[in-house]
Amino acid sequence: MKKINPVYLLVAFNVLVFLFRDFLLPEDLLARSSASLEATLLDLGVFGYIGIVGLYTACAFLFIPLLIPLNILCGALYGPYIGTVISLAGITLGCIASTLSVRYVFRGMEKLVEKRPAAQKVLKQVEQRGDIMVIAVRLAFVVPYLLQNIALAITSIGIWRLTALTAIGSIPSAAIYSFLGAGLMQSENVSQLALYLAVPLFLLIVISIVLKRLNASA
Repeated sequence: MKKINPVYLLVAFNVLVFLFRDFLLPEDLLARSSASLEATLLDLGVFGYIGIVGLYTACAFLFIPLLIPLNILCGALYGPYIGTVISLAGITLGCIASTLSVRYVFRGMEKLVEKRPAAQKVLKQVEQRGDIMVIAVRLAFVVPYLLQNIALAITSIGIWRLTALTAIGSIPSAAIYSFLGAGLMQSENVSQLALYLAVPLFLLIVISIVLKRLNASA
């Protein structure tokens, strides 16, 4: 009997959840659940932080595309600064979880990358240029975290080195989404909203300059 690749099962599970999301979580139930979750997390204090980081880790391990929404949620619930710290912790632990998942559980993931020439080009640059290229990949936050995690997990970089580089390279993206989340939910006046929008804009400009220089030196 032919063995089913567990990657296909994982993809099928995510597709089914997406297709039947309205049945599994009707709009009114989703609204009530969101309000209840927000109140619960705020009441839990530091344990709420741990809970969100745990969600990051679980989503990264199972490749559930909720990492960016969680990042925005952190800023919306806890403000831009604490939200950035929590998000960075979740992204970093999520890197460990996804790397273990790709390398030891869902081993067919590398086939998804092998079929994409652009991803192969990035992997080749990572192997040739090492640490600086890993940081560059993490700075390119417009590429979903999950795709970054899969691509970097199939490199030969050690898991702890990869985790450390992820923590460094993900600081700007964690800050950008947290400030945006805070701007959506916590801005009390125009000047505060302007600050919450100005910081992501500034970071975007800096990231663009850094990535252009890295590409020019390649």
